[in-house]
Amino acid sequence: MELAVWLIGNDRKEMIANQRQVNSSGSMRAVCLLSFDAMKKAIKEVVEGSETSFVAFPSLIVMGYEMAAEDNFDCIQSIKDEDSLAGVPLFLAVQERDEKLDEECYGHGAMVVVHRVLLPSEIKRIEHTAWQHENTRRYEEKLQKQASEIRVAKEIMRLNEQLEARNKLLHRVFSRYFSDDVVDLILNQGEDASLGGEKRKATIMMSDLRNFTSLSEKMDSEKVTALLNYYFTKMVDIISTYSGTVIEFLGDGLLAVFGAPIKSEKQTDNAVAAAIGMQNAMVNVNEFCAEKGYPQLEMGIGLHYGEVFVGNIGSEKVMRYNVIGSTVNECSRIESCSVGGQVLASKEIIGNTVAEVFTDSDAVVSAKGLKNPIHIYEITGIGGEYGLSLNSSEDSSAIFYNVDREVKLHLHPLSGKMVSGDFVNARLLKISEKRAVVRVDETELPLNVYSNVEVFPAEKRLSAGTFYSKIVGKREDRLILHFTDAGAESASFVKAVIQLMAESPST
Repeated sequence: MELAVWLIGNDRKEMIANQRQVNSSGSMRAVCLLSFDAMKKAIKEVVEGSETSFVAFPSLIVMGYEMAAEDNFDCIQSIKDEDSLAGVPLFLAVQERDEKLDEECYGHGAMVVVHRVLLPSEIKRIEHTAWQHENTRRYEEKLQKQASEIRVAKEIMRLNEQLEARNKLLHRVFSRYFSDDVVDLILNQGEDASLGGEKRKATIMMSDLRNFTSLSEKMDSEKVTALLNYYFTKMVDIISTYSGTVIEFLGDGLLAVFGAPIKSEKQTDNAVAAAIGMQNAMVNVNEFCAEKGYPQLEMGIGLHYGEVFVGNIGSEKVMRYNVIGSTVNECSRIESCSVGGQVLASKEIIGNTVAEVFTDSDAVVSAKGLKNPIHIYEITGIGGEYGLSLNSSEDSSAIFYNVDREVKLHLHPLSGKMVSGDFVNARLLKISEKRAVVRVDETELPLNVYSNVEVFPAEKRLSAGTFYSKIVGKREDRLILHFTDAGAESASFVKAVIQLMAESPST
């Protein structure tokens, strides 16, 4: 059986394009109505059951918003007034979507807001919703047939009330989801994707671009938008590939969950694989940046596994699918410990994976606001069916230079953004564009892995100011520092050290 979709609009070219898109699904047949008179005539024919009509009863109606506005939305009211069309889903199509216009469309009775030139995801949503309506209508016909056979009006009324309540719930929930992925998952999986809130074990991912705020202040808003759109497109595609769901965009970062709304025994493995894939995809992001003349970017990722609350959160007017709980907060702390290019994961992540996970280092850190310390691992790869590892950096930033001159540094521990305690003396041993290896007196080792320090070169000729670093490795009396400033001061320091060694060769 083909589903009939009515397309109502006055732009013939757009209508023909949309008709071809709808018909290409193979399960739907679009009917174009280019005026309200044509729409009213079609309604009259399907209501009266005209045998000469070529218009089938609609499973879904898509109407142009601008065209409806010209008629003061009387056309929508005429559809609502026709009892036989009650429950037929109405989509409003707009030229460009925004939150205010979406709310206005919902206020006029739209179930979903789509673009005037339909996107592939919108075609899929139209098909799913039309099938949902047809199944409901067929169920209603079955109930009516049973009523006529057993003449139990009270039972039919009860079932109809249940059906109406269910349809209102589905329409209300679905129309408030702005993520096609979440809606499609719920429609496809039915009862396994809970519409209410519940506690369950899930894997949380949080990512963030390093120093993007300071970099974006130097860029036009159009360039910032273009860059973030490209970056998020790459990241979301990878997360979706591994069955993750993006919950929220957090400025230049994102929050994603694996194992909800659809449960999965491989959720943690998928999250690890996705994180590695995302870090490797930063090569493509930075190729895009180089092509456009944008600054190079680095991303940190944190992963955690534990109990969370997942479900619809918000108000009666606005709600969204969300995930909350201490596991999410702890994941945020784990992500904050990472530097560009790293994937940091909790002990719970390592313990819940099925495939073998490869790590480079681990440390126990105490995070502000958390009662217990967190055991963190730096992930470098995952085996099994995934067979993924972090790309090794082959650019100049990975080249270390041995420092054969005595270069002294003062390391000031940081608590938040404030210097805490006295500085620690250190001697520079190796340096690259992004990292340094220093030696610290064993009696002066209060610094822990993933803690932040402010670096102050003892010789003013090597730097005009201080810069910030994170300790990413610690072995005996040696620390590995990763520069976390926006690049100006640390780059100046690296350049000065290399120049010093060139001018004063060791004897």
